[in-house]
Amino acid sequence: MKQIPFVIVLVLGISSIAFGQYKKGSVEEKLIQLDKAWTSAELRGDKRAAGALVADDFVGTTQRGEVQNKAQYIASVVPNADMVKSDEYKISLYGNTAVMTHRSTVSGVRNVQFRSTHIWMKRGGKWQIVAHHGSLIAPPDEDTDQ
Repeated sequence: MKQIPFVIVLVLGISSIAFGQYKKGSVEEKLIQLDKAWTSAELRGDKRAAGALVADDFVGTTQRGEVQNKAQYIASVVPNADMVKSDEYKISLYGNTAVMTHRSTVSGVRNVQFRSTHIWMKRGGKWQIVAHHGSLIAPPDEDTDQ
């Protein structure tokens, strides 16, 4: 009988990790919404909206390995026809700092998948990205049996 509660806790723990859902109104949910707003601003080429989510001391590493400050990042924001779907969010909170990782699937002009890590900080009551790193997910090797 003692195994039943353990199994229930295990299943609930795995399902919450698998679905990556956070409670409505939680800090994690707010950060996911901000991340999606950031992506939307980038796709529209909205430099002002994208720039508002990025801290003045922002440091970003692009999928090509290029390092950008805020001015360089904003200059790179241009409208495009891609569609982006992000999922597999994982967020760890450390006081006024959050580490977010997720996967994004891009379709349209570029058809790629990548993983991102964002460091968010809450300053003056406002969450902003202070650091970003993006890495392309390589397509499966056709020579390898999977």
